[in-house]
Amino acid sequence: MALRLAERLRAPIFDDEERTRVAGLLHIVYILLIALLSTLLAARLLTTGPTRHWFMYPILILLAISLLAALRRGFIYSGGLIMIGTLIAYAAIGTLAAGGMRSSLLNILILALVFGAVLGRSRILIGLTVTSLLAVFAVAVLQSTIELPEPMPFNLAASTLATVAVVATSGLCLTLIILSLKQALRRTREQEHRAATMAEEAEHARKLTADVIASMAESVIILDSKATIVSTNVATTVLLGFSQEELVGAHIERVLVDGHHDMLRDGTSITSSIMTHRDRTYRMKSGEHIDVRFSRSILHDDNGKLRGIVCVATDIRRDKEIERNLRQAKELAEDASKAKSRFLANMSHELRTPLNAVIGYAELLMDEAEERGFAESVDDLGRIQSSAKHLLGLISDILDLSKVEAGKMELHLETFDVNDMLSSVLDSVRPMIRRKGLGIHVAIPEAIGFIHADQTKIRQVLINLLGNAVKFTESGEIRFAVRQGLRDGLRWIQFFVSDTGIGMTQSQISRLFEAFSQPNAAAARRHGGTGLGLALSRVFAEMMGGTITVRSALDRGSAFKVEIPYLDPTEITMSGLAHPEVVAKALGISDAESLLPYSHRRKNRESGLGQS
Repeated sequence: MALRLAERLRAPIFDDEERTRVAGLLHIVYILLIALLSTLLAARLLTTGPTRHWFMYPILILLAISLLAALRRGFIYSGGLIMIGTLIAYAAIGTLAAGGMRSSLLNILILALVFGAVLGRSRILIGLTVTSLLAVFAVAVLQSTIELPEPMPFNLAASTLATVAVVATSGLCLTLIILSLKQALRRTREQEHRAATMAEEAEHARKLTADVIASMAESVIILDSKATIVSTNVATTVLLGFSQEELVGAHIERVLVDGHHDMLRDGTSITSSIMTHRDRTYRMKSGEHIDVRFSRSILHDDNGKLRGIVCVATDIRRDKEIERNLRQAKELAEDASKAKSRFLANMSHELRTPLNAVIGYAELLMDEAEERGFAESVDDLGRIQSSAKHLLGLISDILDLSKVEAGKMELHLETFDVNDMLSSVLDSVRPMIRRKGLGIHVAIPEAIGFIHADQTKIRQVLINLLGNAVKFTESGEIRFAVRQGLRDGLRWIQFFVSDTGIGMTQSQISRLFEAFSQPNAAAARRHGGTGLGLALSRVFAEMMGGTITVRSALDRGSAFKVEIPYLDPTEITMSGLAHPEVVAKALGISDAESLLPYSHRRKNRESGLGQS
């Protein structure tokens, strides 16, 4: 109950500080007025008893309570004027009814003026003063012209109490007014101090921003809403050769060679504040044009109206020169790579012809030596033939690599029996396995059947993997397995090759498929090899839309898995064979042209056809 009463007696608070101050004073005045009127009513009733006009006190008390409630609803000045007007009217009417100028009720006019001072507006106070004076003159005039009722009998206690109450209330109100004004002055000074502090901080921030812009290595030009230069930094004058006085006030087109037409001729063509970046051209004082990396940011005020543009430019002449040098170096490197590929292709072709002749003549000599019984010569000729075949294999790998780098490697799809192809592959590696005394475990389905794919490249990949497995395995066995399956609408055939050889570390595996790279240098020197086999195997697998993966552990062996998509020959139609795009889509190959012979691809490009 006490809390609710305290809440009701608390002065209201409004958004405006002056209204809150006046409302707080009026709140106290209304409470004092209620207390004063209650005191006067009690004094009157206790000293003289109910008189002719005693009922006016309860009416004024109810009016003050009503105004107190209206004050909480925001009726501040109107409520105050009603209260003061009522007091003036009561003083004037009560004076006429109680003896005229001899009545003590005229003191209420002074109290009304004190309450008027609470409102804090000079015009209101002047109006109330004039109104009170007019009321006094009107009472005096009426008293001189007509006979007024006799005043009530003088009562010293009641008169003294009424005068003390009026004086005390007036003094208290004036004290509250002075205290309120002092508080308002203190708050004003605090606000002035805060404003001065904020202004100082804003000036410091402005100077800091100006210093940052001035110290920037990039050229900064600030434009107004008409694309007129307002300010520049030192980097701009150094870059362009103009002085700041020559640039300030000029249009941006004096500096910007291209793109100044969209820089706000009338202040209405730019509505976005998004920063844009592009290469532009600046004009120096000497007339020379320089390339710059140009950025533009639009500035708007709080209402969204265009305020200006900030242009930042960086000299990119050196970057352009480096770019030109890099482009030339790239072109030279590409020409060198093409020349290398052409050289390798030509040399490989030139070397393969005599090597084939050496191999052929070695076979003839071996046959003749066997017929004549020259057993020692047969062994020597066998070594010649083996070395020539090894060298021919190396040259073939180099030729394939040069074709890959030159973009001339092609897929040759054909229908073949997988089991026959695998038998041929195993027949090729079994002599190597027997020479090293290794075992071989083969898990191949009895009837894989026919598939449509590139038999030559699959065969080469498998021979490379099996040959490496035999080469890097000193004891144990080689495992070879084949599986078929269907995944994501594609037919896949998987080949697994594993060994119990030296194995590899993760670092060695990361370099495994790089050309001319040998993960284990010591083993490479012992067993030989150029590091091209696995690099070509990976390229071939990816060309056919497949993958090749490896798992290995040092001294525990390695396991390779090759996945190749293929077509079922029974599902191939003549239209599918005629359109490489259909075959490429079925095999998951992105480049349909790789299915065509190189001569056909070149012919298509020259005629504008065959664009996949």
